[in-house]
Amino acid sequence: MLDFDFYKRLFVVFVAITQPFIIYGVCENISSISSSWDTILQPLFIITNAMVSYFFFDLPKWRIPAVSLLLLTAFPTTEYEVFHDIVAILFFVTCLYPIFNLKRFRYYLIIYLFSLIVGLFFGLFWMETWGIITLCIYHLHLILFTHRIVSR
Repeated sequence: MLDFDFYKRLFVVFVAITQPFIIYGVCENISSISSSWDTILQPLFIITNAMVSYFFFDLPKWRIPAVSLLLLTAFPTTEYEVFHDIVAILFFVTCLYPIFNLKRFRYYLIIYLFSLIVGLFFGLFWMETWGIITLCIYHLHLILFTHRIVSR
């Protein structure tokens, strides 16, 4: 992995992990991350999701989540609520397969699924946030692990 590629991926993970907290800090009473489409943070939502989709397209097993993330970004909840919700669910569900498929870091699957319990007690926004943070930490772990192996 080239140094530029390594730092590009770290940047995308950093932006993706901070996005929910920026949204919550600016819009405290927001019901979901996608609801930021109707706020002043719309560019943050679009740019972050586009960067993460681009990042996922580079990873063969993450192409279906990449397409679904791009689609849920392109179709806002205000005009396409049902389609957006279906694609958002598809995104979070299709992220299960690549995590499960990599045996070395499979324990992230349990942490990722814990987001369902978070959702029951704290709502959709925090369920999505838990899932996103888990995905970010998973990819950060994978990036650092791969970089360490390649650097040897």
